[in-house]
Amino acid sequence: MNWQVFRRRLRIAWISGGIVFSAWLVWNMQAHGVSDDASRSSASVSVREIEHTTVFEPAGVADGRAALVFLPGGGVDPSAYVPLVRAAAEAGWPTALVRLPWRMAFSEGAQDEVWRRVIAVRASLGTDRPVVLGGHSRGAALSARFADRHGRELVGLLLIGTTHPRDQDLSSLTIPVLKISGSRDCVADAESSAANRSRLPPQTEWFSIEGANHAQFGYYGSQLGDCRATITRTDQQQQTLTAVVAWLTSVDDGRTDPRQR
Repeated sequence: MNWQVFRRRLRIAWISGGIVFSAWLVWNMQAHGVSDDASRSSASVSVREIEHTTVFEPAGVADGRAALVFLPGGGVDPSAYVPLVRAAAEAGWPTALVRLPWRMAFSEGAQDEVWRRVIAVRASLGTDRPVVLGGHSRGAALSARFADRHGRELVGLLLIGTTHPRDQDLSSLTIPVLKISGSRDCVADAESSAANRSRLPPQTEWFSIEGANHAQFGYYGSQLGDCRATITRTDQQQQTLTAVVAWLTSVDDGRTDPRQR
């Protein structure tokens, strides 16, 4: 085989490999295993669309109950988080899943647009509805950023699968904070997350799920750099939901305590 033929075949192999790898990335960032019914209204939860956001409202929810506004991971199909957000609504909390511009919201303008969507959700639920902001991975990083800028407009901050806050000092926040991690999360590993502990307020609650990895906080495929989970996605999702619902209850209980008014 002459050099020219070898170079041509090498180029073809390189391009083919790149195409296959890109297709693998795209496939893995799509939602998998999410029922269409999860995005439909039922007797217990009504579902509607506003401002690039899916809103889940439980029937008969109390006026003063906080709403959870959730931001998805970067590049991930937002539908991958519908089961978790819908389950929180089934448990009694108004919830909203906000879609990120281009699934990333890297630019300052895109991040301003995400915050505008959060404000639109609050307006649609009633201006007196308290808001807890949270997210997974990139969504958690953005939530930390917004808490730094707009903390007085929130009653709680939920951070899942993230090492953030890395760029903000939130140690003076007075609102409740919950940080959920997985022992097998090799994207937002425990050591890197703990390194930023001083940037979170002292009232932060830390909850680690043994055997949980990064990707199983949503319903999508594998993620580069992640470790294999040693528990099922169903188990990881249920433990996450249980922790979130218990914390949301404490957030509401703290707000109804006269000492917290």
